[in-house]
Amino acid sequence: MFCFLYAYRHGICLCFARHPGCAVTKAVARMVTRFTAIKNRFIFRLRKIVGGELPLETETCRFVLTSLLDLFMTFLLLYFSNRGMMRNVVVESNPIAQYFISGWGTLGLVWFKLAMVTIIVLVAQVIATKRPVVARFVLNGATLFVGCVVVYSGFLLVQNRI
Repeated sequence: MFCFLYAYRHGICLCFARHPGCAVTKAVARMVTRFTAIKNRFIFRLRKIVGGELPLETETCRFVLTSLLDLFMTFLLLYFSNRGMMRNVVVESNPIAQYFISGWGTLGLVWFKLAMVTIIVLVAQVIATKRPVVARFVLNGATLFVGCVVVYSGFLLVQNRI
């Protein structure tokens, strides 16, 4: 018995297929193949622009994923706080991020976090051309810092949730 998790229009659907030849199994396989092809094309073009292997791919991926988790946790905290689903009111403590949130809402938060991640990754990649050890330290330090923020956000979410 095969189990596939695939995106459905209104949520996530869990499908159990009896054999690998069923229509759902084929549809999921096509979706995975398309996603992999798009990802490979993007990486290929990015490597072509950079001129070979990207320096510090693993560290960059860790930082980007941790930053996405930070964005998600910040969104959850603000969402629950604004709807009265938490004991205490939670606000963004970064004044620059608060400016973007108050001016453009959730979309402003997304663009601000995206810009910060892009700047840090670009600076680290530029540093990696001359001093890869320093660039690795910058990315790992940024990942550790953002990871601590994610853990603290999770603590706030668990502590203040009604």
